[in-house]
Amino acid sequence: MESHNEKQMLSCDFHSHTGFSDDCDVSADEMLKGAAAAGIKTLAVTDHYDPGYIDPEFPFTLDFDGYHSYMAEAREKYMGVMDIRIGMEIGIMEGHFDEANEAIDSFPHDVIIGSFHSLRSDDLYRYDFSDVDGPAMLKDFYTYVYSCLRSFTNYDIAGHLSILDRYIGKLYDYEPLSDILDEILKLLVHEGKGLEINTSSFRYGTGAWLPRESILRRYHELGGEILTFGSDAHSPEYYRFHFNDAVELARSIGFRYYCTFKDRKPEFFTLP
Repeated sequence: MESHNEKQMLSCDFHSHTGFSDDCDVSADEMLKGAAAAGIKTLAVTDHYDPGYIDPEFPFTLDFDGYHSYMAEAREKYMGVMDIRIGMEIGIMEGHFDEANEAIDSFPHDVIIGSFHSLRSDDLYRYDFSDVDGPAMLKDFYTYVYSCLRSFTNYDIAGHLSILDRYIGKLYDYEPLSDILDEILKLLVHEGKGLEINTSSFRYGTGAWLPRESILRRYHELGGEILTFGSDAHSPEYYRFHFNDAVELARSIGFRYYCTFKDRKPEFFTLP
């Protein structure tokens, strides 16, 4: 594996949003200015597109022409100050793979994050979890994730894989899920897909890493090496949020490298 030496603290953020995302109220201008002011040298802008998403308030559509045009101009504007990588966060939904593929393939993106914000047609943000059988829903969710990822492969990084922890209201034992999680992680490794450490869990107070530390450890044990760090920032103050903690976690697990992406290909750097 080729790597680049990186002696300074992590100066990249590979999951971020701007006002092009329905759920971000901060303009792209403000977000990029904030990133540069925060000392970020490599920023992946990964605004949302979730084909099939049914929330009328946050439909997660995207003005593709406006987004791509703006980001291409911004990349030129910030050249020499900050390397902007143009990406998308795709919400993966069964029955909408063709729409996702069309959007992804319509532009030479640098990175695609594949995420789950729904369980079939159920929007996790709006779902009523008050009477849910937590263990049963977790098993159903990860079974659904596995089924989708066996068919949809047009992504580079699996985003916030244990996102259901944020919504379900309790941290359930993942041991009964070890078999289905193993299948998911083996698939990621076999397909050359990365995992991110998404530090938005610190904003929402879930009490667990995102994804859980056990998932990161198992990915590494199975030979997974493609690891990115993303704040999932929707506001400038959250760029590189708790990244020092995330780097310490990655090192404790045994990861030696982290990745950025360019032209949909991973670039490996030594962890600081």
